[in-house]
Amino acid sequence: MKRAIIGRKTWHNFLVLFLLYMNLVLSFGLIYCLIEWSGLGFIRDHYASYAHQQQWHDRFTRSFYFSAITLLSVGYGDLSPFGLARGVAILEAMTGYVLPAALVIRYFTFSGPEGRKFRLSGWRTPKK
Repeated sequence: MKRAIIGRKTWHNFLVLFLLYMNLVLSFGLIYCLIEWSGLGFIRDHYASYAHQQQWHDRFTRSFYFSAITLLSVGYGDLSPFGLARGVAILEAMTGYVLPAALVIRYFTFSGPEGRKFRLSGWRTPKK
């Protein structure tokens, strides 16, 4: 019974984490699209022709692809942001660096029944 409950919690946590990252990728991707369509900045693909980069579907997919590789700290080097897109890319990269640490803190430290902080089960409290 306990194993089934832990299994359900694990899948729930995984699903929440996946949806959180997808939400961030889609949100930042839409911000990149708006920046490019407003003319305040753009994302340049170094391996595509100028005519190909002007197609609306390429702008759309390029924005979401750049958002995913920036948030997940992959950075292949095939795309570069210019203008206001650089500032948004910095914010997204900082979010991508801080979010895993925040999630580790969230899932491995929690309050016990007496309000004390419990950490990983192997840690011991110092004796007085």
